Parts: sequence; C-alpha cells; structure tokens
Amino acid sequence: MYYDMSGFDYGILDVVQVLHLRKRRGNYYDCPFCGETHGKLNINVEKNVFRCNRCDASGGMLKLYADLHNVTLSEANQQIREALGKGEYRADYIKATPIQEEKATAELAPIEEIHRTYQRMLSMLTLNRKHQEDLQKRGLKPEQIEAQRYRSVPLFGMKKLVKRLAEEGYMVKGVPGFYRDTDGNWTINFKAENSGILIPIVSLDGFIQGFQIRVDHVTDTKKYIWLSSVNYDQGVSSGSPVHVIGDLTAERVYLTEGALKGTIAHYLSGATFVCVAGVNQYRNLKPVLERMKGYGMIQLLEAYDMDKKMKVACNHHDSKCAVCFEQSPVICRHKAEKRRIIQNGCNKVYEICREVSLPMNRIVWDMDENGEWNGKLKGIDDYLAAIKQKEGAGAQTSALPKGEQS
Repeated sequence: MYYDMSGFDYGILDVVQVLHLRKRRGNYYDCPFCGETHGKLNINVEKNVFRCNRCDASGGMLKLYADLHNVTLSEANQQIREALGKGEYRADYIKATPIQEEKATAELAPIEEIHRTYQRMLSMLTLNRKHQEDLQKRGLKPEQIEAQRYRSVPLFGMKKLVKRLAEEGYMVKGVPGFYRDTDGNWTINFKAENSGILIPIVSLDGFIQGFQIRVDHVTDTKKYIWLSSVNYDQGVSSGSPVHVIGDLTAERVYLTEGALKGTIAHYLSGATFVCVAGVNQYRNLKPVLERMKGYGMIQLLEAYDMDKKMKVACNHHDSKCAVCFEQSPVICRHKAEKRRIIQNGCNKVYEICREVSLPMNRIVWDMDENGEWNGKLKGIDDYLAAIKQKEGAGAQTSALPKGEQS
C-alpha cells in the first residue's frame, strides 16, 4: 500500500539517511530486507516510494522505516521526525489515501485457532543440525530447545505443508504468515532469503501468537523478522506480540528485547522475562504488565541491550562515520543518534510503568568508570552466559546485575 505523501516536510531520502542505507549508484541502495549488497533497492525520490528488484519489498517512505523497525506507520512518522529534529509529531501527516490497489486482508483468527494451527505446523517441521548447534552455543540445552519448539524455516514444500494443514481441518485464514497466492491457493510466507530459526512467541496464557525468524543472513538492519503475510492476498499481520517466559507470579520481572534472548536469559537465571521485539516495540506491553501486576509482580527491571549506554565518541573506523572524517568531532553523529533512539524507547517503558503504577528500575552491566558500556557483553543473555562460564556447569546462576534508580 502506498500513501499520499503531500503535507510531509521530509522525503524518502531523509528516511534513507535515518536508516543509514548504503548507496551504490544513482538511486540504488543495498536492500535492508533481503540483505542484497549490489544495489537492488530503488529509491524513487519523486514518488517517495521504494522497491527491491530482488525480493520485491516495496511501499512508501513510512513503510520503509516501519517494516524494518516493526512499528506502525504513525510510530514510524514520529520516530523519523524525532531523528530529523522536525519537532512535535502530528498524526494528521499520514493521509491514508491509497494510490495503488490494496491486497484484500483477512481478519485475525482467534488466538486459540492460531495456536492450534501453529502447534500442528511445528510438529511437521524439524530443526537442522546447524541451528541446533547455534542454539546450544548460546547456552540452551537440547531439552530446552525442544521445550521451546524451535524449528528451521523450510526451504521447500510450503504449499504441500499448507494443503495438509487445511485437509486436516486446521485454520489458515487469519493466521499470520498464511495467504493466497496468484493461483488462489493457500501458502505460507517462507522464503529462501529469509531462512533461519523459527522462534515461537508465547502469550501469558501459553498460546503461540506468532513467530520471529532469526535469519541466517544477518545484515546491519536485519537480524530478526516477523512471520507475516500482511502484504499478501488474504494475509494478516503478526502484530508484534509480546513473549513471556517464567513464573507468572514472580514479584520481580525482567524486560528485554527479543524472545530468544529472554528465553536464554530465563534458562540461565531462572528469572521471569517479558520480551518485546525491540526497544521501540512497546505498544502491546501495557496490557501484559497490567495482568502480571495482578498476578503479584511488584517491580519491573528493564534489561535492554547495553547499547543504551554505548559510547558515542567516533573511533574513525566505521564507514557510517564518513561525515565524522570531514569534521573530526569528538561525538559521532551516527552513534549519538542511535543511542538517542534506543533511550527514547527505554523512556517509553518508564511512561507505561508510571501509567500502571508499577515501580521500575534499569539494570546495567559491563560498564566502565564513566558509566558507559565497555562494548563486550551486549545482551542480558551474554552477561549471564559469561557469568555461567566463570561459575562452571551446574545450577542456574543468581548473579543478575543490580538496578539503577529510575
């Protein structure tokens, strides 16, 4: 779906700048969706739209940002404006005036039916040896991997898989990832370029709400993607659901970014983790925290990645800092902007906690004497794995880092 961009005080090249996309020639850039590095992403400056000639990702300038950050178009507009220093966000900038025919979308199926379909689908898939080894290297035991039902994205046989699901009576319409192809047959949005590990996103009630894919071909802008079919006929969005793992009645609950990261941290520590897809994926967090507060939670501990405390001095080695070479500043514009966006997401969680009257603290680790990140142990799972290695094999570690005052 493309949108009328009249009334905006920025264009798609500004979005390209915010996203730090690498230019190859003319209006062609590396594609952040499929990871292509030969300049297949075309940026149409006159129409403020984009299209990748390899993976067919396309849309308007807000969609370019929104799809990469898993946010709504309104949130994308707000964050782009903040990054560009455009001042206060105005919701009326987005005029949902389609100038290209939309694909018919389906209504989201009941969560019980989504879970039922996903459960059966997982029973038909396997986890390949490489993915098994990758997960074990990150600290998971084989029995934990199986308990979480991690599987590999299949590279072929998708239509046969979906046909079997339908013949067995499982709902596919309204289930994120499923859609009708050009022949009218139901299929699922698995692609070779998005091969990776299927990570179930589990609700407070134990239902599989959707999947993230930890892609094999990681780029600067793409490590995880949602299994979604929102841009396809009769498809539907995953909606960025929140993943929860651990004792739901725990008094102290940890918040981190990424279901896999939070799951690993849970198994290493025994603590309860609430996991959003990223620091700016907070729109579905409030109802989860409200319910958990009702279960007995008395404190939330924010354990987002330590790039929230990243150093912003230019090291003169990053190609993204080309502008720094010209002026040789102490502060790197790219790093400063990245940290600001991350901290903005952190602050949104504080606002949510104030709204639900829930005390919150930030926890930090791997810090130097100046209160900045040392640059080694980024995620809470990395920290716990390092502690575990020092302690040796055995019981869960209780060495979770202490919190800062909020």
